[in-house]
Amino acid sequence: MKVIAIARNTFREALRDKALYVLVIFSLVLVVSTRILSPLALGEGTKITKDVGLSALSFFGILAIIVMGAGLVHKEIDRKTILVILSKPVARHEFILGKFLGMADALVALVVLMLVTLQVVLLLSGKGLDIPVLKAGFLTFVELLVMTSIAVLFSSFSTTAMSATFTFAFYVVGHFSSDMLLFAARLPSAFARQVCQFLYYVIPDLELFNVRAMVVHGADVPTDRLLAATAYGLLYTLGVLVMAAVVFSRKDFK
Repeated sequence: MKVIAIARNTFREALRDKALYVLVIFSLVLVVSTRILSPLALGEGTKITKDVGLSALSFFGILAIIVMGAGLVHKEIDRKTILVILSKPVARHEFILGKFLGMADALVALVVLMLVTLQVVLLLSGKGLDIPVLKAGFLTFVELLVMTSIAVLFSSFSTTAMSATFTFAFYVVGHFSSDMLLFAARLPSAFARQVCQFLYYVIPDLELFNVRAMVVHGADVPTDRLLAATAYGLLYTLGVLVMAAVVFSRKDFK
């Protein structure tokens, strides 16, 4: 119940954040505009709508995490409200989990709203319910969960600005993490190769969740790819949250 209460309060704070509404409006306008411009797409309107819609889902989702999620924990420390919260019978790991779940709830609302809008635009284009688009949207949501856990981890021991910077860096590098092993093999230094290999295993492989290309071209998402990526994302998220709880439990607020 304590975790749920913290999550509910975090969700309400996210809904009161004007930045979230700005992101939602921009994303919806972007998706709807593809329908207006589709006559100029020379028969590729549906592909453009899917590509723009799924890209917007990922882009505005990570922006929401950077804008709101990077300060989830630190703002409580900065405002000293953490002392009030922890003076009650609330364990520190419960606080971390509640913050994460609250942000995850806000992302659910964002993802569902954008996917519904995208499906409506596709229906207006004469297409039926596009299941592969929903699968791609789901994997994007799992990716956002991974990034939210990373934002919570950094927020548990650094400032909001640093958390946002680190989170964005993980997002960018995470889409190229699979190239690190190829890069490491070409390095002359054994130490440099070991560093690259270490980063490969630490940084999440976010390309596992990127199925946009196959969906845009009308292909379905294989079930084994969907399940493997989901399992990887959830396990990585769990591991990062455990790490965040350990770091936060050792933090001194005096």
